[in-house]
Amino acid sequence: MIKKLTYILLAFISIFNTSCKKDSGADTNNPYDSWKVTTRGEVMPDLKIDPNTIQGLHKNIFKPTCANSGCHDGNFEPDFRSIESSYNSLINRSATNTDPQNAQFVKRVVPGDPDASMLLHRILTYIQGSQGQMPLTTDPGSDWPTKKLQYIQNITNWIKDGAKDQFGKSALDNDFKPQLDGLIVFANGSSTPLPHVNYQPVEVPAGTSSIKIMVAYRDDKTAVNLFGPTTLNYSLNPNDFTGAEKSMTTESIPFSAKGISGTMVDYWHSISLQVNTLGALPNDVIWLRTQTTDKVNPSTYIPESTTSFNTKTYFAIRIL
Repeated sequence: MIKKLTYILLAFISIFNTSCKKDSGADTNNPYDSWKVTTRGEVMPDLKIDPNTIQGLHKNIFKPTCANSGCHDGNFEPDFRSIESSYNSLINRSATNTDPQNAQFVKRVVPGDPDASMLLHRILTYIQGSQGQMPLTTDPGSDWPTKKLQYIQNITNWIKDGAKDQFGKSALDNDFKPQLDGLIVFANGSSTPLPHVNYQPVEVPAGTSSIKIMVAYRDDKTAVNLFGPTTLNYSLNPNDFTGAEKSMTTESIPFSAKGISGTMVDYWHSISLQVNTLGALPNDVIWLRTQTTDKVNPSTYIPESTTSFNTKTYFAIRIL
């Protein structure tokens, strides 16, 4: 029996060794036989960003100096978190804080006209009654104090060159989406809107049976009264608008009142609602959202999901 097992084992070893030998008739070229260690080639350096472009301004100024916590980090506009949000919240956007002594500054950035752009005015001038000259504070390690004059010149150059976007396209060639300009609310058929304080929701007095909501929009090229179909939705959750869209009316004559920037604007779109249909209890906040189009851009939600929270609270009502 032992001899038999021995013969079997020897036969297996013989077969294994035979199968592991190279087949002289087969192609035995190994692609790594001729491989040699070589010195690694030069790594491509990072491409330099032109400091006079929106990319350069965001990298050098807006992101490190302006988007710090508690400032322009998405809590309020301008929103300097990204290149796109910086651009879209600057170009031809109404200035939130105005200068009573210099009424010509109504837009944050006017393409081609640095002298009419509030962005530069806020950096260069202390406006009486404002929070202060921008930037209000700088984080430790910021190079703004040492490069301030250079950075101001970069901003000036960018505006002079037409305030182009990240693709090099002039703002004058763009047709921007409609933007929110204001919200007012009337109670029980009154002709005087309820107070709207800063970015707080409009407070609707207890016992109010009906409200009329009016929304002001702005657009760079299309008259607001020529907008396409406009709807309103509301919710108890600022991030969940699953209810049905309700059609808004375009008034034949606009109502003039203060808007989100504190200046007088025209309110063209309205809707009337019964308070008892809103599903709100006392002290509940009703978050509002509209959808509209300038007939050039696709329909857009206002406020959008990425809109700053301060704007969302402004575009809301509280049932007392």
